[in-house]
Amino acid sequence: MVSATDALALLGVLLSLPYLYRFAAFVWLYFLRPSSIHNYLHGPAPYALVTGATDGIGKATAAELYARGFNLLLHGRNEKKMQRVIDELRARAKRPDGDIRYFLADAAKPGHDFAKMVEPFADLNITLVVHNVGGSNGVQPQRLDERPEDYIHSLVHWNALFPLLLTRVLLPQLRRSAAHGPVNVQFVGSLAGDVSPARLPIYAASKKFLEGLVRGLDNDEQFFDNPTGVTFTYLAVGPVNSASMPQKPSLNTPTSETFGKAIVARTGCGRRRVAPYFMHAISQVVVEALGQRTVDFYTAQEMKTLIDTYAKSQ
Repeated sequence: MVSATDALALLGVLLSLPYLYRFAAFVWLYFLRPSSIHNYLHGPAPYALVTGATDGIGKATAAELYARGFNLLLHGRNEKKMQRVIDELRARAKRPDGDIRYFLADAAKPGHDFAKMVEPFADLNITLVVHNVGGSNGVQPQRLDERPEDYIHSLVHWNALFPLLLTRVLLPQLRRSAAHGPVNVQFVGSLAGDVSPARLPIYAASKKFLEGLVRGLDNDEQFFDNPTGVTFTYLAVGPVNSASMPQKPSLNTPTSETFGKAIVARTGCGRRRVAPYFMHAISQVVVEALGQRTVDFYTAQEMKTLIDTYAKSQ
């Protein structure tokens, strides 16, 4: 006969199994799993497309991918800035066989002809897409009703509609590339989408939109008919030190270069949603454990600090 003590011990073991599995998965993903980025170097002259590639996370990710053997198709807004970035990437990687192409578009503005935008690159073998374009346009103290409509439209287009509409015209080309190997499309999201901080409701909502988009597109490509080989990933991003959002680098706030390496390291991990940087994954767990009201209160206090920091940097 099983004693009460044995039964409680067994119950404790059973209840702890999900936590043990989660911990083991964390250790595997961030410290033991070998890189699978080479799986996307297939077919003739593989290209990685990176949007928002002239600063911060986008530039750092492009540099890491170029160093790993990808050719690059970069998106930016400013011609001179783009040329400087390309010159820097070529000088750092020293790849005489590497090819870097680019296109320019203001992602915050509507009215683009996306088919015409990508037409010059229709023959490229694009095997990886990183939609880094977007941002919060800084952090300011204004409430929603103190914002002009143009600001709201531009923020939604910048974060959500531009990557959506660009992906729409790319999909047939990506499926062709997937005929000889895996293709992955990544959308850079934000942990702000999970907690919706005060003063950032539009930014948070536009990033949360991307997470729903990723699930729907991934289901379309994998489960409705035969799998096409194109997969989608949402990147849950916490604080990162960059030119657009200067913060003091720390264990929880990596540099753009460190974060770019983390994106590449997690590519192909098989998860539909992943936090590329390990401390941001820990932050997710803490947020879940604290509960909504506690998180909302402390996030509001942090927003006050960020607003002051941003104001001083301008």
